[in-house]
Amino acid sequence: MIAFLVVIYTAVVLVLFKVLRIKPTAFRVAGILLTGVLMIGGVVVAWTLSSPISTQLVTSQYVTQLVPYVKGQVKTVVAQANQPVKKGDLLLEIDPTPYQYTVNQVHATLEQAKAAVANAQATLNKAIAADDLAKTQEKIALNTQRADAGAISVLKVAEATQTRVEADAAVEQARAALIQAQSNVPAVQAQLDEALFNLDQCKMKAPSDGYVVNWLVQPGTMLSTVSAAAAGTFVDTSVIALAAVFPQNYLTNVQKGDDVEVVLDAYPGRIFLAKVDHVISATGGGQFAPGGTIPSAASIGSDGFYAVRINFTDAAVAQKLSLGSGGSAAIYTKYGKPVHIISKVVIRMKKWLAYVVPSGQKP
Repeated sequence: MIAFLVVIYTAVVLVLFKVLRIKPTAFRVAGILLTGVLMIGGVVVAWTLSSPISTQLVTSQYVTQLVPYVKGQVKTVVAQANQPVKKGDLLLEIDPTPYQYTVNQVHATLEQAKAAVANAQATLNKAIAADDLAKTQEKIALNTQRADAGAISVLKVAEATQTRVEADAAVEQARAALIQAQSNVPAVQAQLDEALFNLDQCKMKAPSDGYVVNWLVQPGTMLSTVSAAAAGTFVDTSVIALAAVFPQNYLTNVQKGDDVEVVLDAYPGRIFLAKVDHVISATGGGQFAPGGTIPSAASIGSDGFYAVRINFTDAAVAQKLSLGSGGSAAIYTKYGKPVHIISKVVIRMKKWLAYVVPSGQKP
């Protein structure tokens, strides 16, 4: 576009000096040159600050490693590579047999724990009944002794008291046994919940709407819980955005909600509408990793670029686009609207040039 402005300027100069035959004096030549520089420079500055264009753009989606929570041998593979699935759809199933065994075993242990609670409760009830009887017999013996000291011997009263003391101790012992039995149930229940969770994790399900790539599993494949040995990669299609790179000074007037026109190399001849989500006003050039060496002064610096996150206006269109598509984007700010036409012309030129210019080679 700068070349186009230069061509126009050159044509005007030729008209002035060749057609109109204005005498080229030093003052006039200097004035025309200064006017040209100021005109072209002013237009370029206004253009870049009001409707910046980037040729460094890529479609971005969230990607998740499909690592099973439990290890085991693949029993069934349901999902197909690169085929769309919905959130919660079954992708594959790991052989659940060993985890079902664990569930059965812990379930039996839980039933035993509950039975132990029931037995302890019954023992406590029996001890309380015996204690009540011992207290009644002790009370009768004491009342009889008070009424007639010779009606019952001191030994009988002592025996009744001793029986009541033993009955009290038996109640406390039975109550402690019941508390112990009851405390075992939550622990075993937690083990059962964990076993059931592990059993459910044998079914690997889609974390969101999307599709699977790098899907190399088949029945019989042994999977582990190590992330380095993922079963595949899941591409989330529920959210797709754009990341475009601009020189930092070009983003002076860019604000959230500004209109954007996008051309993608994978879809020549089309323009996609979008909005600015936010400017990522940070760059990795300012990040220093901790270490034992002092950063070299020669390695410190910034490339002077910021990334801008851009969201498609039509979510339905966005979900049909492919991950990693490159292209160009023009942001139209609320300033300098008369020069927006330059970016509109440029972005439409790129739309048609995408038919003939190979991806990665920016026109």
